[in-house]
Amino acid sequence: MNHSRYEAFLQDVRFTNERTKHFQFRLSNGHRFDFRPGQFISLDIDLDGEKVRRPYSIASAPRDDNGFDLCLNMLPEGRVSSWLFHLKPGDKIGFSGPFGFFALREPPDPVSAFIATGTGIAPIRAMLQQLYSRPHDSEVWLIFGVRQESDILYRDEFEKMAAEHPNFHFIPTLSRPDPGWTGHTGYVQQHVVRYLAGKQGLHAYICGLRKMIDDVAQEFRAMGYDRKALSYEKYD
Repeated sequence: MNHSRYEAFLQDVRFTNERTKHFQFRLSNGHRFDFRPGQFISLDIDLDGEKVRRPYSIASAPRDDNGFDLCLNMLPEGRVSSWLFHLKPGDKIGFSGPFGFFALREPPDPVSAFIATGTGIAPIRAMLQQLYSRPHDSEVWLIFGVRQESDILYRDEFEKMAAEHPNFHFIPTLSRPDPGWTGHTGYVQQHVVRYLAGKQGLHAYICGLRKMIDDVAQEFRAMGYDRKALSYEKYD
């Protein structure tokens, strides 16, 4: 794949919670943009005459309208996230890509486990969309760690996926649960051991901050999995 320069315009944008937005972009001038679910783009932004470049994971699988999604947090001191959060439908962005080796394995493994925290769900959403775009026999787990219930990004989509596919298991877990939460609590590490010990033919995809990834990788090694059974993308 070549790392060409592209231009896209914002089709739609919405808040997914008070500090996270979901963006839908579409390529300008009918250009094709080919990527694998899990990869990222590099956004090129001009801020007060300064060229700034930022990587963002693509939050959707390739689709017929030649569009793609991004999922971003508003950072208190983030000049780039502030610029992005002010975009309106019709506004344009320049970017290059795709980049990265964090991608869905084909054909899928007998057991595919996805572990994410926060906006680390973005590339994993892309992989799951791809995985469920055609029939397969894999056993699939999504363990998604966030602080509070409002932080469970794309919850409706994953619950629908679980309702439609008996082989898909969605485990959201809260580290700071609200009163009344009856689901899983604690960090993803605990649930990795609880649900994924002793699985034959497992491959795990892990995305989030470095400490979580290191801890989860350590848990998998302690359960006897080979390091080749892990793919990951670190966000710091």
